[in-house]
Amino acid sequence: MSKYKKLIKDTFIFALGSIGSKAIVFFLVPLYTNVLTSEQYGTADLVLTFSQLLMPLVCLAVYNAIIRFGLANKDNPENTLLVGLIIWLSGCLVLFLCLPVVSLYKPIAPWKWYLYLHVSSSILFVIAQNYLKVKNQNLKYSIVSILQIVMLAGLNILLLVVYKVGIKGYLLSNVFASFGAAIIAVLIGGIISDVRKARFDKGLLIQMIKYSSPLILNNIAWWVIQSSDKIMIEAYVGTTALGLYTVATRIPSLINVIISVFQEAWNISSIVEMDSSNDSDFYSNVFQLYTVVVFFACIGINAIVKPFMKIYVGEDFYEAWKFVPLLVVSAAAFSAVAAFYGSMYGALKKSLSNMFSTLIAALVNIVMNYFLIHYIGVLGAVLGTLISYLVLEIVRMIDVGQYVKIRIDYKI
Repeated sequence: MSKYKKLIKDTFIFALGSIGSKAIVFFLVPLYTNVLTSEQYGTADLVLTFSQLLMPLVCLAVYNAIIRFGLANKDNPENTLLVGLIIWLSGCLVLFLCLPVVSLYKPIAPWKWYLYLHVSSSILFVIAQNYLKVKNQNLKYSIVSILQIVMLAGLNILLLVVYKVGIKGYLLSNVFASFGAAIIAVLIGGIISDVRKARFDKGLLIQMIKYSSPLILNNIAWWVIQSSDKIMIEAYVGTTALGLYTVATRIPSLINVIISVFQEAWNISSIVEMDSSNDSDFYSNVFQLYTVVVFFACIGINAIVKPFMKIYVGEDFYEAWKFVPLLVVSAAAFSAVAAFYGSMYGALKKSLSNMFSTLIAALVNIVMNYFLIHYIGVLGAVLGTLISYLVLEIVRMIDVGQYVKIRIDYKI
């Protein structure tokens, strides 16, 4: 029972940070939709969307390797941190030199420096957060997550409501919140002293890059599934439609809170379990309870979404409600199952399989978006997202099933 207790304990600890922080983000949407126009909101979200694309490229997705190798290397986990920071600094330099190339995309060009700062600060924040997990400082991880969002909320109110600086205020709030939270994590996590005693290990560097490199494509493929539709909407329909779609995607984030909270704990438990007994009953029991909770949450949200949007967003954004039900099914329900099996890839050290499964779904997403958005606009992006998540779920269930037998009770 100890492994179940640890999973439950870690889930509650991560819930402390995730639910609190995600709730604040969720309730910031009414602020955005009443202070920014749909075009401004769409443009700002486009910059953050490109930031998510660049993050794994800039740091070789090394933040994933920090958890996997840090947990495995219990005697000297600080060495994995040092490798991560070296790659981060190198990546920031490369991105700085490549900014003229980034500027070729005209909608992003005026905001290139905000993009650069957001990518740099976000990577540092994720590295620091993941290292807190490695040190089993999960409570501190949750505290830092809450503080990051509190800073974001405070800065949004200051820059958007008080000083009314629009898109600049929105982007600067995200940058300062990430940098500030990274510094707090460094200070309370004892990371400075760990860096001082760390030793550079060339062999570890090679192992971590070998592990994380396939995850670069995996992260990009995830970006394609989750965000490429925004680029196509902006290109084919316009930034106003993009603003509506962005608001619609915020509603499934309620389900994603449950998913992300569980995934934080499950990533650790699945690795520890795989390295010890590899108990298929444990995986099956957890999966069954997890899916029941997620699916019932999806049903509940879809039941109230239309009247809820009346009070949740500004009048110009109310039309977004019609896109929510299918997004909840795809971006929440199907992605929840896919994420569960994705964690199994990490425990199995099958990062290539993880990458290929996500690439398949990404290709499906691009093709569906290209044709559907042309003909039916924003709804085409919704359908493309749904189909790609369904494909991802099926591919991963079949593939992981070759290594771990997870029982699925279809009667539930």
